[in-house]
Amino acid sequence: MKKKDLIRLSATKIMAEEGFYKTKVQAIADDAEVAVGTVYIYFKNKDEILDYIFESQHKRIVSFSEKLEKKDMPPLDKIKKILEFHFEELKNNPDLAKVLSQEGGGVLEKKLDGMQKDSFGVPEIFHKMLDESKQKGQIRDIDTEIFGSVIFFVGRDTAYLMQVKDRNDKQYKDFEEIITFIINGIKK
Repeated sequence: MKKKDLIRLSATKIMAEEGFYKTKVQAIADDAEVAVGTVYIYFKNKDEILDYIFESQHKRIVSFSEKLEKKDMPPLDKIKKILEFHFEELKNNPDLAKVLSQEGGGVLEKKLDGMQKDSFGVPEIFHKMLDESKQKGQIRDIDTEIFGSVIFFVGRDTAYLMQVKDRNDKQYKDFEEIITFIINGIKK
């Protein structure tokens, strides 16, 4: 694994435990088993590390959605697959779910580049798929831009809530119910 990604994983773990503001770069370096100077080779500061966490997750979702776009399947099925992917990612990475949710809030215009791409870009993926579904008459007349954001943030915050309430054992079933709720709520 590349050192930059090792640092990202350690930062995710520490930030999930301590929160962004209490996290020290030294703690990240210690967990990653690298020198603090090595962290600063890859990142100017802690903000850049947090931004890279968001950017990395954003790239994973974009890559997955690009693969789906090449498949011949109804747009609603693509939305369901992305939701399943998103939920599975967060289920398998509870620290990531916690960091994305607790650090992803706040004023969007003040966020770093990777955070903005994630907060705007992933909902845009849902927006486009919802538009396609709407054009094909698969869903009712909804504001696809707003619903794209709602779908994205409901998923992320639900994953965080599951972690806080220590409901990991039941999590996948709950995610399936949320996916069904979302899909049934927008279908014609």
